[in-house]
Amino acid sequence: MKVLKLHPLMTVSLLQMQFQRLLSCNIAVYMRNSPANSFDTLQEAGFPEDMLIEFPIDETLSLREFEEEVEDRFNFTLELCNKDNKPFTNKSMHLFQIIAISDNGKPVQEYTQLDLTLERLLNGNRPGPQPFSC
Repeated sequence: MKVLKLHPLMTVSLLQMQFQRLLSCNIAVYMRNSPANSFDTLQEAGFPEDMLIEFPIDETLSLREFEEEVEDRFNFTLELCNKDNKPFTNKSMHLFQIIAISDNGKPVQEYTQLDLTLERLLNGNRPGPQPFSC
């Protein structure tokens, strides 16, 4: 099962990278009906929570149902897009179908930076213990 991790301090670009990794597609995020800047946080986009939320992705949902569910639950708007950043026109297509179309369903392995950034964000941007030297 794929799980979307959302945090109020996460940037739109980190959210986009997470979608590329999980669903092999791009997304457009909107703030008050205008495209969000890549450096805007989810909190600025309207995310109402104040801590990490793990949201399981139901891959049997259609694109329209998924977009509506995210908007209703998290108070910001997103639109799933293909690799060319053009919105999918067939909103009745299911999430598992876009995964199969993109990259032949092969998982993308190049997002270790996303995992490191999320981990740092969730740990409160605190660096680990500093070595003591004399």
